[in-house]
This record gives sequence, C-alpha cells and structure tokens, in this order.
Amino acid sequence: MAFSKGIERLKQITRFISINYRTKKEIMAHLRDCNIVISYKTLDRDLKQIRDELNLKIDHKRNVGYKIDNNSIENQLELRLDTKNYSIGFENAIFKVINRFEYNDISYYNCLDKSTGKMFLVVEKK
Repeated sequence: MAFSKGIERLKQITRFISINYRTKKEIMAHLRDCNIVISYKTLDRDLKQIRDELNLKIDHKRNVGYKIDNNSIENQLELRLDTKNYSIGFENAIFKVINRFEYNDISYYNCLDKSTGKMFLVVEKK
C-alpha cells in the first residue's frame, strides 16, 4: 500500500512541475489538495528520486522554483499503443478510442486519456 502511495505522489509532483516553475511551497499545497501530506524533507527526497532514478531533468531556479524539462519527459515516456484492432468506442482502463480515420495510408485515432480527460492522437503507419 505504501509503495503505491509513493508512486502516486511522484506522479503528482511530476505532472505539477512539468507545466511551469513551481516553488516547494506550491508543490506542497498541490499535494495537500490531492490529500497527500508530506514533509519538506520527503519532498526533497522525491525530487532527488525523480532526478536520479527516473532520469528526468529538473531545472531549478533560485527564488523561482522547479520545472521538469519537457524534452526529458518525451525521451523517457516511450508509450506504444496498438490501436489497429480497436474499433470506435473501444476503451480500457487507460484510454478510449473516440474516432478513427485514414489519410495517405496512415491511420489516425483520436483517443481520450481517462486519467486526465484530455484528448491525444495516435498515428499508425501501415
């Protein structure tokens, strides 16, 4: 149980600081909004773990805050979705296929990320 809480905490921190520079105080407030209460020392350990073990580049500017470089996220998240066999309306725990179309022998799938509620596009070449 504690392991999954730690993963959720790292996920929340990573999402929050990938948008813009955030101070430790802002990160702590965000975590409290997510019903996660930790100490500043734990936050320091989490930032170090994100940097060292997940190999994400965290930019730190004094008096401004922390921000994850988006390029490091793209390099680390190599997600592969095989949607060729899925019809419109297919859904699993992660995403739902909203629509599908083909253009120049390339299949495009508009999908809904169920965790964030945002749309994303999957492109598959034949």
